Amino acid sequence: MNTPVKSILLAVCTLFACSHLMAWDNHTLISQVMLESMPQVKQAKPVEVESLESFLVATEEQLEVFLAEQESWMQHNLRHYAPLPGVLAFTASGDPQDIRQRFSHAIRINPHSHLSLYLQLAPGRQAGPGKWLNAEQITTLRDNHHMDKLSILALQAGDKVAPIDVVISASDEPDHGMDIGLYTDSNTEYGQIYGFGEQPFGNPKLEYGTQAPFHMGFYHEPAIIFSVAGFLRQTYPEYRIQQFKHLAEFAFQNGHPYWGWRFMGLGLHYVGDFSNPYHVTPVPGNSTASTIWVGLLNMLGITQPMQDAVQIVSNRHTAIEEFQALIMTQAFKNQETGHVALQAIRDAQSVGEYQHSFVVDVFARGAYEQAAHLDEVILQTMPTKFVADVNVEYSQVDERSMLIQKIREHNGQAAVNSLNQTLARLLTLFGENGKSYVQGILQQVPAE
Repeated sequence: MNTPVKSILLAVCTLFACSHLMAWDNHTLISQVMLESMPQVKQAKPVEVESLESFLVATEEQLEVFLAEQESWMQHNLRHYAPLPGVLAFTASGDPQDIRQRFSHAIRINPHSHLSLYLQLAPGRQAGPGKWLNAEQITTLRDNHHMDKLSILALQAGDKVAPIDVVISASDEPDHGMDIGLYTDSNTEYGQIYGFGEQPFGNPKLEYGTQAPFHMGFYHEPAIIFSVAGFLRQTYPEYRIQQFKHLAEFAFQNGHPYWGWRFMGLGLHYVGDFSNPYHVTPVPGNSTASTIWVGLLNMLGITQPMQDAVQIVSNRHTAIEEFQALIMTQAFKNQETGHVALQAIRDAQSVGEYQHSFVVDVFARGAYEQAAHLDEVILQTMPTKFVADVNVEYSQVDERSMLIQKIREHNGQAAVNSLNQTLARLLTLFGENGKSYVQGILQQVPAE
């Protein structure tokens, strides 16, 4: 049924997927600060780098039993879950040639994901001698220009590496194509067999758009929204968070610590997504009534209000992520360890002993409750041209790299300070939630 609410929300979510779908630009920036404040991670002994194939071959028989148990758990515990088609269930065949594909199919990720052995270094960090990788060696994305400035150091099986570096690097990895093309209308062979059906929102014709439902989770909208736009329930970050947590525990318990830390980092990415309000509510700052009204006008043929609303939401979404990236990159390069955003992550206390219900009831809710405030602060502090002019597409503005300077010019240093404080509150959520997640995994690690 084509409803006013579905019309506007589908358009908004589609535009999100068209423009900018990374909750935070470069997750290594936020994960490094958090993990450095956790002695059990920072001081963990170096581990030996291991290829994915080596890990899978060594644990194949145990993995068959484990993944079957996890599938049952997912079906009984997740709010929304499309069961794994039986034909994709992982079976220990003893064939090392196709074991990576069998595993990729069983956990339903893009089977072309490189899962290379590498470290992704934070801005300003120096590394020893080694081979540097290009973006195309770690991502499946054709459009990967946003990764041009990343420092990616190759690793080899057998190398010794600090666990903290493994987790930090992996925390950005899901934005490198892992969730691309998983739906029947994604025009991929694997999308046809994964069992997720047609993509519920986002643009399936656009490369980045196909990952939208795996990085955005809508759980706390008013009942009227879900009653007429049920497609918003079809989201899968909860699935990924739990899946990688369990895989991390499995790897640790079976004597493969490199992959224990790596899976931990993969799951931490989606926890980070949930600290950005634009990934837990489709129209931050808009009341339910205004959303329905704009959608109704659109159905009556008055389309401009909806187009304007979509443009504004998209611009604000992109602008706050741009601000976060610029502020934190600058802080890293200048070694401003006392910056309010970094300090907020560092000082955050765990929300408590991890429970699987936290993903929806705590992680997603925290950012949802800050959505309206974030929208108000963006409007008050950023140049009108960037966040309130419907004739501007922010992602195409030439002055994007000068965002902080432009904020000062228009509204003074007080505006920058206000945005810093608001960003700090959001990143506090990541610190609180991320620490609970990491601690929950480490509690399952056998004592040495």
